[in-house]
Amino acid sequence: MDDRLEALSRSAPHAGIFCDFDGCLAAIVPDPDEARAVRGARLALERLAARFRVVAVVSGRSVTDLRRRVHARGVRLIGLHGMEELLGGTISVAPGAERWRAAVERAAARLERDLAGAPGAVLERKGLALAVHFRRADDPEEVESRAGPMVAEAAADEGLVVVPGRRILEVRPSGGGDKGDAIRRVIAHESLHAAMVGGDDVGDIPAFEALNGLSVAVRVAVVSAESPPALTERADLLVDSPREFVAVLGRLAAVD
Repeated sequence: MDDRLEALSRSAPHAGIFCDFDGCLAAIVPDPDEARAVRGARLALERLAARFRVVAVVSGRSVTDLRRRVHARGVRLIGLHGMEELLGGTISVAPGAERWRAAVERAAARLERDLAGAPGAVLERKGLALAVHFRRADDPEEVESRAGPMVAEAAADEGLVVVPGRRILEVRPSGGGDKGDAIRRVIAHESLHAAMVGGDDVGDIPAFEALNGLSVAVRVAVVSAESPPALTERADLLVDSPREFVAVLGRLAAVD
């Protein structure tokens, strides 16, 4: 792995660093609003941004949310699995995504009523997407099994799709793309030859696959008891926590 990090560092002018926020830069917590980047994350990201062609946080959170949590200079923010990006201080929305806003809001309003029957399920509105969290429930697995059909029905009636994650169900537009699509767009636009991706959940599997075909590709999985096997099987490197992931970023930033 040290050899691969060195190769990535040598390719820095034509390389990108992409990572999730929750589970990679910040620990997973019961209340997502309480999530904070671990110590050292900002410094590592800024050092990488000073050398690499692209450093980006690619998250299911909205860009507005990410702006409150990621304060590293030179780091790009890509939110809602690629539907939003912060460009020149302005939030850019992917073509065709805006037309889904009303449908997402209708699904959210319906779930706000329906989820009263699933105590512990917490609805999060994200504008062009929504999420239902279960980690704060006394029995998260039982509540998720009860709420899952409600979420699926509300999404289907509005033409939306449900993407499962770690004690979360995300609802977003059909055809809205994923993290892999977002990263491939950046790779193509910036003519990148090498990249690293860090992820911890189902939504990061497409991000790992976006590196296929690059001359240097490093896929880092932050593992836990909730890790999807399909993610860890595709990883080049496994780490046990966001703190360890940030340590990997620090090592890469220190490679000359």
